[in-house]
Amino acid sequence: MTHHTRRSRRTGGRQRVHGLAAILGMLVLALAFAACGSDDSSSDTSSSSSGASSDASGGVAEAQKRLEPYKAAPTKITITEPLKSKPPGGKTVVMLGTNDPNNQKLQKGLKELAALAGWNYSTVSYDPANPATLNGAIDTALSKNPDYVAEAGIPLTPPMIDKVKSAGAKWVLTSVHPVDVKDPVIVDANAYENDELMGKVLADFFISDSKGKGNIVIEHVPAYPILEGFTDGFQAEVKELCPDCKVKIQDITIPDLTAGKVPSVMVSALRSNPDADYVGFDVGPFAAGIDSALAAAGMSDKVKVIGEAADEAAIASLKSGKQTAWTGFDPVYSTRVMMDAMFRDTLGMPIDQEKSGLQTTQILTKDNVGDISTWSEPKDALDQFKALWQLG
Repeated sequence: MTHHTRRSRRTGGRQRVHGLAAILGMLVLALAFAACGSDDSSSDTSSSSSGASSDASGGVAEAQKRLEPYKAAPTKITITEPLKSKPPGGKTVVMLGTNDPNNQKLQKGLKELAALAGWNYSTVSYDPANPATLNGAIDTALSKNPDYVAEAGIPLTPPMIDKVKSAGAKWVLTSVHPVDVKDPVIVDANAYENDELMGKVLADFFISDSKGKGNIVIEHVPAYPILEGFTDGFQAEVKELCPDCKVKIQDITIPDLTAGKVPSVMVSALRSNPDADYVGFDVGPFAAGIDSALAAAGMSDKVKVIGEAADEAAIASLKSGKQTAWTGFDPVYSTRVMMDAMFRDTLGMPIDQEKSGLQTTQILTKDNVGDISTWSEPKDALDQFKALWQLG
């Protein structure tokens, strides 16, 4: 069985929790709501002590097999069931927004889709550095009598959830973890399983590229439980398939992240692990500055850079050959999934949470990245969604 099934995208008996942050600039507020702290400890695992049943050569062959479907750009969206009728017009959705660039992409996407459906749309802004402003933004949003309140990246407290329910509205989320998707939450687009899948895909590349001998140090910010899916998926795949591979997780503190110290922390971790020949990142923007840091440390020719959710800088580095592999990710895809869920809710249709939680992805390397500056696949994704929605 490959990891393309629902069963293999999950880890053990983990409750369904939710995934990759589309909103990476919300550092302070995310920390305030996260249950776990962030410290600079690190963990080190080697699958050679795990009792993995696959030998090295068999694991490499299996990793190559599992990676194959992700080498080409995807052509189909994850949601396939058409609406039973055209969605009704006149509904109101309010987005709780910030000035983060990714959040602004989500705001723009939802606004355009709402207009397509003849819905009312507005944004209520809040300051992610000031948790109290999120509560205020919810109150302002509810004063607009919305049918739906959209939010991205920040875990919600029970009072926040209940406040929206009491007002007769529903939550539409993306990249929130943890969250229980039940009334009044109708969907969490881009779920934990999506990170887990990308972690497995990147691990398959790591195993294949290193011929089953790779040694990697992976950056991780514990204050973001939404990104645990990536490290969980990566480590599980390596444990299963690569007895001779080694994985070290290097924790990064929020102060170091916001101060731009990730490159120096990772170079120090690589110096402490001189046999490491890969460095990994659990989201594109967190790799900012790593190319120059590796060059200054004399490590550019020794250490390969890989990661999940390539941003523009990562794609540019793939083109130049400075970095080796990333998974593709498009935060705007979430807005289409969110809108799809709202349409289905208005029509009394079920929402497939598994398909809504997953997004398309691809393993990107210099060989296949082409001339793109950002990754957004399938290229006709919006047209495919419009066909499901019966909207021109």
